[in-house]
Amino acid sequence: MDWHIITGSKGGVGKTLLALLLSGHYLDGNGSTLVIDLNSMNADFSRLLFYQKEVGEPIAIAIPTQERKNEQIVLQKTFSLNEKRNPYYYGVGWPLNPFKTYDPSLFAKLLVTLKNSATTVIEEKLDIPPIETVIIDTNYHFCNIFSEQDIYYSEYTEGPLVGESITIWFMWVYRQLENLIRLKYNDATVMKLTAAAIERNIKSNSCRKSPFMHVFGPATLISSKPQEEERSIGSFIARKIYQAITQNKDVHIEELEELESLPVGSGISFSDWLKKLEIAHIAAEKDGDPRHHFLDILIKATRTPSRENPSIEERPINVVPMSVYHNDLQYYTDGNYRDVIAELRNFDIYENFSKLIKR
Repeated sequence: MDWHIITGSKGGVGKTLLALLLSGHYLDGNGSTLVIDLNSMNADFSRLLFYQKEVGEPIAIAIPTQERKNEQIVLQKTFSLNEKRNPYYYGVGWPLNPFKTYDPSLFAKLLVTLKNSATTVIEEKLDIPPIETVIIDTNYHFCNIFSEQDIYYSEYTEGPLVGESITIWFMWVYRQLENLIRLKYNDATVMKLTAAAIERNIKSNSCRKSPFMHVFGPATLISSKPQEEERSIGSFIARKIYQAITQNKDVHIEELEELESLPVGSGISFSDWLKKLEIAHIAAEKDGDPRHHFLDILIKATRTPSRENPSIEERPINVVPMSVYHNDLQYYTDGNYRDVIAELRNFDIYENFSKLIKR
């Protein structure tokens, strides 16, 4: 199976939107998709997917836990309409206790339980096609559910998850970059060691060099109001994004659209991506709020000379810029959408994202 795990270091930057974009993309396949809601900060996300579209009765499977012997994941069959208005059936799951957290050993056991239950329980009882893709929406940092120590990866390297494609989607924000570069806090060391352990022990079909997909977009770029007197390019773009968000408008970031259109090169390791971010951080303009230069840093780090022709710039295949912000999606998790994925397919952000993934 193809596993996609959405992680990040901050709430409200688009992890659930990313889970919806991935769900919409993979619902076009021949096999079935299973979407798991482990986002304890937005525990109603799973309900949003099958709102008034429940098919059959829900089922439950027991999952490993250290605290409660009867912990379960509940699964419900639902559907989304494709462009021809035909239903595509898939499964949605959520923990009976949606606020439970998972350490690295329990998270691996959770994945194993889902895999072992796919054919014998989930597909049969929900009456869905064979599961090809599992999408897990979390509000976790990847360091919460993966370990810096190799001993915790036995399920991935020699157990039931051997040969599985596991992709970890990480949403970047400036605060995380600043912590990593300054090396002032221990979390930077833990993050680097954990990323290295993940790359040693986990493989992904999305990128041979690393299971990480590095994602950023307008919602991740602004954490404070830009001042009018700041005149740098980064501050100008920051004001444009801030005004769109606060004035309830859509915005397309041309600089990110240019990144989306670059030829795709080979993947980049987490450590090499961080080195490129550090170099771009040093080269960035220093006037004004450094948080508003984050876009400049990301653009410089993303543009990579082609190995075959250094005069041509390309984008690493596992660096994903999202250039569009849609105001109508700001409160999508609070709305009563009959088919939120079908609605999402009408937005530019879905078209752009699907093109990036298909590459």
